[in-house]
Amino acid sequence: MPSTSSLCRVLASVAAAMSLLSWRPVQAGATEASLAEPSGTDRASPAFGSGAPDHLDRHRHFGFVAPHHVERRRGLAVIADFADSRLEDWQGPGIDNAGDLARQLRKMEAHWAWLSRGGEAFQWNIIRVTLPVNLSADAYPGWAEYRDAVGALIRAQVDVAKYDLDQDGVIDSAWVIASNQGMNYDYLIGGASSNAGVNLFVDTQDSLSVVSGATGNFNHETAHTIGIPDLYGPYETLHYLTVMSDSWALPPQDFTAYERSLLDWVAPRRLARGSQEVRLSSSRRGMDAVRIDTSRPSEYFLVEYKRRPQAGFGSRAPAYDGVVVYHVLEGSNQWMDPPLLKLEAADGFIAADAAPDLDDFLFPDNPAMQLPRVFRSYFGGAEVFRINRLRTTGRDGMRVDVQVAPRVPPVNGMVNGSFERGLDSPAGWQASAWLPTSTFAWDAAVSRKGRRSVSISSGSPNDASWVQTQAQLVPGQAYEFCGWIRGEDIVTGPGAQIGANVSVMGGFVLSESLSGTFDWKQACVIFRPEATTATLACRLGFFGSTVTGRMWCDDMTLAPLRSAFD
Repeated sequence: MPSTSSLCRVLASVAAAMSLLSWRPVQAGATEASLAEPSGTDRASPAFGSGAPDHLDRHRHFGFVAPHHVERRRGLAVIADFADSRLEDWQGPGIDNAGDLARQLRKMEAHWAWLSRGGEAFQWNIIRVTLPVNLSADAYPGWAEYRDAVGALIRAQVDVAKYDLDQDGVIDSAWVIASNQGMNYDYLIGGASSNAGVNLFVDTQDSLSVVSGATGNFNHETAHTIGIPDLYGPYETLHYLTVMSDSWALPPQDFTAYERSLLDWVAPRRLARGSQEVRLSSSRRGMDAVRIDTSRPSEYFLVEYKRRPQAGFGSRAPAYDGVVVYHVLEGSNQWMDPPLLKLEAADGFIAADAAPDLDDFLFPDNPAMQLPRVFRSYFGGAEVFRINRLRTTGRDGMRVDVQVAPRVPPVNGMVNGSFERGLDSPAGWQASAWLPTSTFAWDAAVSRKGRRSVSISSGSPNDASWVQTQAQLVPGQAYEFCGWIRGEDIVTGPGAQIGANVSVMGGFVLSESLSGTFDWKQACVIFRPEATTATLACRLGFFGSTVTGRMWCDDMTLAPLRSAFD
């Protein structure tokens, strides 16, 4: 997969991702016919299904908030027939009846239960819908129209509330199995997206994923529907450590502590400044992790002890046994350097897009490891913590001596990022809007810290921003731009999906969208300028997304990032 090394490629990826979110009104659908059966990767092509070479959807989390832990989830496995084509009409390899589908769902449920170490069950229910068109190459102009049509039929058939744990009005998870009769049309592509109020992914009944029974692909896609990001890409270092990278293995792979923390299956213990002994139990039997924060809210480290299972789920990986240190940079992804999640090797070096070697894990008597092993921030290279000693304890435990360094105050390249200075308006900032209908204020009554913030109020739909142009940037250098946002009655919808955000003007580089009414939340975006200047914005709305509501911005920051692979 090619490297996303230029801003042009970043913009193209984000633009493609934004186009995935296609929301349409619910149409008339089929009747209720649910068969409850206790019972992917999104590199999509018609032939491969979930798991093919080119990823359909590269934006993180679908813009959703990571889910909270629950004891049971429900998903819908949807047989999607055409007017002239039923699942049972197919005579070739793959799924040609509901019984075959139910057996695959049971494998997915067993794998999910293992991923959560018995803490969460995922129950799939089978339903059937029939599209009012014949199977043909031009039945739908594209994948979005096909998914909109299927999503509308799904919503018309089921009680949405039963499949909407976060109560956002969207069905959490649906796997669509298209009755394609061996025909691989462009609109029948895999990968996860959100359409017509349904988070879904698609496979044809004879895709390679289906024929090979790639449970890892299907649960990879399922994880996407509830907010878990991809962990493969040109800057990944995880591979067999997670099904979010290596999804084709049979039996399928595990999660890391990162995914489990997003799912609220584990609450990592936060380590305070100073020296301490940390005891870690193996993730083979349960879930245990520690977290070390840096001076930046978006950057932290997770540490867990992992041992490869001898058989069953996760056993296709090499026989690893040791402590794993993950370097996390929220707001990034595996197509950027530094990436969202990186394994920090025992000897301090691992190549981009390289599977971990066994001596990349930290364990006693590792010949590649020299102690103390020092771990540094991407922001200026300051030491965050060091590991001084490791020793095993029992069959499934490790004791680690950790020394957490004092936090180094972050560098801020923004002028007047706290909006405290100015005469009649905040120094260094300008108001900008598509339409002259929004109200801009230098607010002395609301602030996150200090005495002031800025606000934007849009009573009618608009795209409005407080902007600052930064000069003397280094082209190709990665930068993190962050801001704290507070919102009141920010309304998004089918025609305006992006609310409050921070963004780089002139392109499609933006943070995750915030909407509704909420207290201060930090929003961040990582970008690589192609020129020495860039205009940065705290923004209410976006291109093609004019919204109403009110937002406040405060404590804006800009900082350069070191490469993860220097």
